[in-house]
Amino acid sequence: MIAATTSTAVPVAWLVARAAGLTALALLSASLWLGLAMSVRLLAPRRQKVLMGWHQTLMWCGLSMVALHGISLLLDPVMHFSIAVVFVPGLAPWRPLAVAAGVVTAWLMLALASSFHVRRRITQRRWRLMHYAGFAAFALALGHGLTAGTDLRGLTGLIVAGVLAAPAVWLVYARILVPRPQPGRRPVTPGAV
Repeated sequence: MIAATTSTAVPVAWLVARAAGLTALALLSASLWLGLAMSVRLLAPRRQKVLMGWHQTLMWCGLSMVALHGISLLLDPVMHFSIAVVFVPGLAPWRPLAVAAGVVTAWLMLALASSFHVRRRITQRRWRLMHYAGFAAFALALGHGLTAGTDLRGLTGLIVAGVLAAPAVWLVYARILVPRPQPGRRPVTPGAV
């Protein structure tokens, strides 16, 4: 039989919730980085289909970790979160804004992950516009981790946030500043006349 607590009397559900939350944050970050790298065309264009598959897989795996995070919080004997608290932003009695950021992140992740399956029904432009919500989900997830999470307190949390945010910020700048080739036009090479 599996014990409900560790030797230091920390509920196992709390440990699982923490691990699942950190894993979800890492997977969301990796999915965001990959999506941005594909949009900047830093990765081989001929591999877009494979990369898109990885992008989706990272998002769905992250979402499954979010689900495990929520289920673990429901089972935690200390927090006493209800189903409503896990699904509705702003209902948490403990750090309501921080928990609301996590709940909104989960809903945004679900919408983004689901958008892959309706991509052909909506236009490419709408699908791309919808993906801007990924930036909000990422920022909210970082905020949730820093303010509600117990593992990202203090200097450690700021370092982890910086490590996760730096590639995203760099890729956003690259997306804005790197000129994208126009369809049907050959790129101009320096010295060509």
